[in-house]
Amino acid sequence: MTEFQTKYNIIDEKPPFNAPLKAQYKQGFAFYTMKERLPIILTQVIDQLSKDKEQIVQHFGEDAREELKQAIGEISKLKYELQTDKEFTPIATELGDEQVWNDFIAGLGNDNSYYSACWLYAETYMYRRLNNIFESTTLLKKLDYFQQQKHKSLTNSYDAMGAVMQSIEHFNSEKASKSEAEIGEFFVKMLKLNLWGNRCDLSLTAGQDYQQDGDPLSLLESCNSYIVSDHSPAVWDHVRQLKASSPVVIDIVNDNSGYELFTDLCLADFIIEHGLASRVNFNVKAIPWYISDVTPKDMQWTLSTLMAHENPLLSAFGHRLQSRFDAGTLHLKEVNNFWTSPYEFHRMQDIEPTLYRELGQSDLLIFKGDLNYRKLLGDFNFPYTTPFRDALRGFHPTALCSLRTVKADLICGLTEGLSDKLDAKDSCWMTTGEYAVIQFTGK
Repeated sequence: MTEFQTKYNIIDEKPPFNAPLKAQYKQGFAFYTMKERLPIILTQVIDQLSKDKEQIVQHFGEDAREELKQAIGEISKLKYELQTDKEFTPIATELGDEQVWNDFIAGLGNDNSYYSACWLYAETYMYRRLNNIFESTTLLKKLDYFQQQKHKSLTNSYDAMGAVMQSIEHFNSEKASKSEAEIGEFFVKMLKLNLWGNRCDLSLTAGQDYQQDGDPLSLLESCNSYIVSDHSPAVWDHVRQLKASSPVVIDIVNDNSGYELFTDLCLADFIIEHGLASRVNFNVKAIPWYISDVTPKDMQWTLSTLMAHENPLLSAFGHRLQSRFDAGTLHLKEVNNFWTSPYEFHRMQDIEPTLYRELGQSDLLIFKGDLNYRKLLGDFNFPYTTPFRDALRGFHPTALCSLRTVKADLICGLTEGLSDKLDAKDSCWMTTGEYAVIQFTGK
């Protein structure tokens, strides 16, 4: 046993079932995340800030130079705390979530450090502390230290986006002649386009650029065998039946900016275009989060970028989206701090009952991505055959669906023996983003 393992009580085993995932289990992805991925991410933030120093000073003023230097020092300190398994310390903030966080930290008891706490708590705490460093400054409060990577993940994907829009516009141009079955078939395509858009998660690639090229819609068929739990027919069946009740509202709980947000907007636009709902709401993060998560600023930048695009299909799409936002058929909801809290979703009803009730007024919630899935399951290592509904532990505000490419070693709803088959093929199958789930449960 190494000195590191002894010092931080690291156990050289796989994470046990029916227990929270923790970084102290050396053979789990949480350990690799805490030991390798998160320190790299913090180092990259420092490097990017150092590289962009003059631009930042130009934008925020000469006095920002000293604040930037202090912020870089604080990030280095945070990295040291992470690498040496320090206990979580309270945060001081004016964003309205101070008491939630500090009550949460106080309630952890002895399991209140990076390797001893539940992985979800530890990783979420690191990102909240990182933002807290900038909140504590005078001039850099609004600095998005992940902005460059997010922008690149859109600009690197223009070819793919153009191809996607061509397919969508072709289908929409023949809308009048399409049967319900054909609309349903294309809806499932859009769902899967949206699902695979979630591969572009910069927190998994530790901030490395991701490029989406080719025509994603033409590749969907070949990806079906990688969807290890596919409830897409049930999702369509639910949406189809909703048409009988009016008005229908669908909520998307967003994950990543860039290409994935583009696919979120494609799905929402398709839903409105074909009368499947009268409004689609977007739920985004209040602060820069897990590198690539969508903030209101990212949404606005994406719309502006699309509208100004030289590709007429993308430009027309951007203008159509903007007019839908203006008309209220697409709606960016006011940010809620619960999405950047450490809490699992099954605790939402107690911690943020207003949000729970609000979500309950929607006819379908679409949870995007790996972090939302981890929060749906609470980073609790259920046996992999546990039904999706059971794993939600009472979180049923309304019908809900999860679109997730698998990037963490927890999952539910698999058929008996499937995980063994996948393990035999590739023991790391849960952390590559190659496999995916579309899981649904009614209200």
